[in-house]
This record gives sequence, structure tokens and C-alpha cells, in this order.
Amino acid sequence: MRTDFTTLDPDCDLKEAAEVMRQSSHWLLPVCHGPRLVGSLSLRDLVTEYRRDEGERGAPTVAEAMTRNPVSCGMEIRLEEVRSLICRTRQPAICVTNVDGDLVGMIDVFEVIDALTAPQAFSGPEPEGVRRVRGNV
Repeated sequence: MRTDFTTLDPDCDLKEAAEVMRQSSHWLLPVCHGPRLVGSLSLRDLVTEYRRDEGERGAPTVAEAMTRNPVSCGMEIRLEEVRSLICRTRQPAICVTNVDGDLVGMIDVFEVIDALTAPQAFSGPEPEGVRRVRGNV
């Protein structure tokens, strides 16, 4: 989970939000009112909203385009469950919240893949010190 991430305000102009998303290089940004997670804005949400005609309604805001009730999980969830959640919901990232619903982190699909497929630091037999720590001596 990363704890250094960009959030959007629901009242933010959608064009400004698109620029923030471009600069952050993330496909999904959490939308927060203070620390509280209230939505998420994905690249798909942006494309969908930009297809609509601005017309007389003025510049759209993040609140109009965001996904309400975004896919999120608690800090205690296992990594395999996060992978399953990402696959089921087809979201590029998952918001991590505490018990109060405040945003505390983000985890994206690439972080999950890296964590679940990390190569071993060495090959060959397991060192005796490692076996002792694990109780395998």
C-alpha cells in the first residue's frame, strides 16, 4: 500500500482533475471531503464525462463524474483478497480506508502483481539461520 498519493476535491473542475491525473500517472484517484473517502475518479469516468456536451450546464466537476461508493478495503485485508477484488471489479486501484471511512492508502494492480510475484533474493538451499528462525531445524 502506498500512503503518498494525490486526492481530488469533489468541487474540483474536471479539466483540472484530468491534468492532476495526467501528472500523477495514476488511472484512478480518490475523491475526498477532508479525510473521508466519498468517491473515486478513474480514467474511464473522465472519458465518459467528456463525451457529454458541456452546453449550458457549465464546466463539469469531479462530483458529477466520480464513482460514488468506490471500491475500497480495510487495512487488514490480505493481498490475495485485494488481487481478487481488483479482478472482480476491474478497477486499476483500490482505496484503503480505516474503520471510520477515512482514506489511509491506495494499492494499484501493479503493486499487487509486484508483491505477489517478487523473485526470491537467492536460489539454492535455504540458509541455516533462516531455517532456525522459521523453526525448521
